[in-house]
Amino acid sequence: MSVFTQQILEDIENLPPEMQAEALDFVHFLRSKWIRTEAASKLRASNSGEAVAVMVEIAARATAFQGIDTPEAWQREVRQDRPLPGRD
Repeated sequence: MSVFTQQILEDIENLPPEMQAEALDFVHFLRSKWIRTEAASKLRASNSGEAVAVMVEIAARATAFQGIDTPEAWQREVRQDRPLPGRD
């Protein structure tokens, strides 16, 4: 395990659960950003047949919504009103 990985794990373990979930969301965002960048570079370097194969491969490993069991419950939770800081 790299030093970076160890440091990230230690920092995340010291966060409250709701912030750990937020950190996980951010990791998923970074991963999808990296996948898009990887796809763009492969598409520029390949012909159209290979480009389609790359797109299918990337779509097959996409896991952005893997942690959502019921989309309806997730949507309700995301849309739930939350108190704003500094307001009663």
